[in-house]
Parts: sequence; C-alpha cells; structure tokens
Amino acid sequence: MTAATTQGQRRPRNTIRTARMYATRLQAAELALSMAPIRASLAAAVAGVAVQRQHQILDTQAELATEIERTRIVRGLAGHIAQAQAALQSWASRAMASGTWRPVPLEFAEQDALATFVDLHEFQLQQLSAGEIYRATLRMISRVESAGGQVLRVDQDMATPQQ
Repeated sequence: MTAATTQGQRRPRNTIRTARMYATRLQAAELALSMAPIRASLAAAVAGVAVQRQHQILDTQAELATEIERTRIVRGLAGHIAQAQAALQSWASRAMASGTWRPVPLEFAEQDALATFVDLHEFQLQQLSAGEIYRATLRMISRVESAGGQVLRVDQDMATPQQ
C-alpha cells in the first residue's frame, strides 16, 4: 500500500510548490485580476448604482485588509481601514433604510475613504506573497464564521449586477 491509498495517512506535501507559494508575490496580471471586482464595486458605489453584493465585496476586502494588518507584515493602515469600514457601515445603513437594499449614492467623505482604502489595499497585496494572502484569507474566513457571519465566494462575473 502507498501513502496515497492508505486511509488515515496524509499525502506528503509538495515542498517545492509550498516554498514557491510563500516566496513569490502576485504578478501584475494576477493582482489586476484580483483587484478588478473590487474596483468595479467601488465604481458602482461612486455612481450610486451598487447592488448589495458589491457592498459585500468591499466589506470583505476591508475585513481582509484588517487581517493583513494583524499579520504585522504591512503595518500602519489601520486608521484608513477603520475609515473605510465606517464609510461602508454608513452607506449600508442608508441603503437598507427601507428594509431592503436600495442603491444610494456615496457621500463625498465615503467616496474618499473607500477610494483611498482600495488603493492602499492594493498596496498591501503587492507586499505579500501568495501564501501570506492565502493564510490571511483563511484566518479572516475563520474569524467571520466563528462570529456567526457567512462567507460568500465571489468571482469576476459576480462583481457586476445581473440585468
């Protein structure tokens, strides 16, 4: 019997893949692909046409940015992240005033806080290896789920509203 067929035993790790994951940063194309739904959500919010899913995308990234701040790899952005989270909360309160999500325009201070946050979050992602981003994401998911929240996996197509 091999290790792969024996129940209860773990498969050996691919140490080269693991080392590469923790030693390499995202390439420009990968970073752009990751940032596309975030920037699309911000653009919709600024235009006043954002759906609730786009708010969730920005809110999730603020949670991830907080987790990255906790890793102590990229430090000093906590104030900007907090401003973005306050803007997201204020925006959501106005949008949900009727009990269901209704697109509302962002106030200028909210636009400024969110635009600054998106730029700084991209900077954060540029500084981390793929493995560090992965670990921070897993910690964020665990923290959200343990607090009773739900995790929504989003791909490129989900960042734009359905017609």
